[in-house]
Amino acid sequence: MIPVLFSTGSLHTFGLVRIFRWVAGAGYDGVEVMMDDRWDTHQPEYLRALSEEYGLPIRALHPPLGRGMWGVDRDETLVRAASLAAEVGARVLVAHPPQEGDLESWRERVLARVRAEGVAVAVENLIPRVVRRFPLGRRTPGRCLPEQLLGMGGVTLDTSHCAASGVDILQVLPALAGELRHVHLSDSRLEGGDEHLLPGQGRLPLRRFLHALQGFGYAGAVSLELHPEALGAPEEEKILYRMRATLEYVREGMEGFRARR
Repeated sequence: MIPVLFSTGSLHTFGLVRIFRWVAGAGYDGVEVMMDDRWDTHQPEYLRALSEEYGLPIRALHPPLGRGMWGVDRDETLVRAASLAAEVGARVLVAHPPQEGDLESWRERVLARVRAEGVAVAVENLIPRVVRRFPLGRRTPGRCLPEQLLGMGGVTLDTSHCAASGVDILQVLPALAGELRHVHLSDSRLEGGDEHLLPGQGRLPLRRFLHALQGFGYAGAVSLELHPEALGAPEEEKILYRMRATLEYVREGMEGFRARR
């Protein structure tokens, strides 16, 4: 069975202690830590202590979009984050591609250094940018199409970002099968919208998507990356209920594939 993770970014308005406690109580297979300016999200001793206390492996790290940390630029941040991932036992580092410039050059200049830390790097498809200098804003594709990331050596497929970019998540899977390393799972109702809803609350064919993942022998994890309001924040009872229901939805989707076989 594909491991099902919970991204701490889904409840980024809470501290990590509560998030880890809730994730353990809901029965997830591990966590993806969304890194930000809080030291709690990037101190290895603290993260290892949380992992041991709650019996939750940290399977992925996710540095912030479009900016650096630790007083260094975004490229050096990726290298340091890869070193941190190795320290806490994370198997995957989710990386955001530069919005402009030569991707091949970035792969050779930055990703080669990141992979030297011994961690798999999975480059995430982004959402179309809104350029404000144009009247009413203009959406530009940037690096939002998963096919643009082929050749990077590893891809993170974000289903909500696919919805915002007009990408069919079922059609894109065969093209990514050789490089898909990580999945951010969430739903979306709006055409062109990036909503990060609970699976089953939108229009995306997520059950068929999960069937397809199982079908081609995907070896990575599925990480729930949701909006805090979709989980019912800040009400703890709602959060726990929806975390459990979401996990059940994902596992039933995977079991459905096995039952059909």
